[in-house]
Amino acid sequence: MRIRLAVLFALLGVICVALPLHIAMTGVCFLALAAVLTALHLLRGHRRERLWRAVLIALSCVCAAAVIGGTGYVIASGRSDVPDAADAPEFVVVLGAQIHGDQPSRTLRERLDLAREYLLAHPDAVCIVSGGQGPDELQTEASVMKAWLVRSGIGEARIIEETEASNTRQNLIFSERLAAQMGADTSRVLIITSEFHLCRAKYLARRLGMEPRGLGSRTTPWILMVNYAVREVFAFGKAMLIP
Repeated sequence: MRIRLAVLFALLGVICVALPLHIAMTGVCFLALAAVLTALHLLRGHRRERLWRAVLIALSCVCAAAVIGGTGYVIASGRSDVPDAADAPEFVVVLGAQIHGDQPSRTLRERLDLAREYLLAHPDAVCIVSGGQGPDELQTEASVMKAWLVRSGIGEARIIEETEASNTRQNLIFSERLAAQMGADTSRVLIITSEFHLCRAKYLARRLGMEPRGLGSRTTPWILMVNYAVREVFAFGKAMLIP
């Protein structure tokens, strides 16, 4: 029974990783579960089976608890906390995500929908759209983001492109430089990104000496939200280790 479950979880893991649906992290979790079940099966008959089984189960429970707890923290930290118009930061940045040709991906479009709402509600606000060109992209994410916002009715002069960043830390550093050149107060920043990304983005902003506020866009469907939140647990851990 144990090995059958291992095979089932392994197949689910391979399918999740192979499908172009951006649920690879869910697949990795299935594969990890399959590996644990396989190891428990292989321990059968070992002279120290009881000891090693206890160790393996304990480690698996600790890792699972850490991932589940971290995922819950990432999701809970994705709540928006934008101030009222009178206290809104001058420095507003929209973080990039994958593009497809000259169109934003679903995740990026959800961020841009939220940015458009904010800019329409704050007609004096200027935002920086941040994102460079990935190895599988035909142009910069920032250029696609700006074009989408302009088509959606936002004045071109209100959108500044930051086209060099390749990760969240660079998004904030390079955008802060542009905002400073514009004469904006960069001690405070309003970050517009996906809800699952907001926790790490605000953490990095604090590490860089800024006081962050955030607007988090909803991610649909729910399986993508869970998948991205699990991935963020590992990305957040990496961010904590990098000085």
